[in-house]
Amino acid sequence: MESNLLRIFVAVAQQKSITMGAKKLRVTQTNVTLRIKQLEKNLGYKLFHRVPKGIILTKEGETLLPLATEIIKK
Repeated sequence: MESNLLRIFVAVAQQKSITMGAKKLRVTQTNVTLRIKQLEKNLGYKLFHRVPKGIILTKEGETLLPLATEIIKK
């Protein structure tokens, strides 16, 4: 698994928004959306629930977030 995918996941989770996560990473929203979908496909489950005001982590996303944060810090 690419650490870049985890970096994108963490940014989106922290910002609670794909748009704001993209701005934080200075990449396009489309790129972030594609990378999140790629990560979800690799893992075999959804990481976020999309809601009108942004995103909410799924149970799997909540489990992955601290692990992903630790990985990208190293």
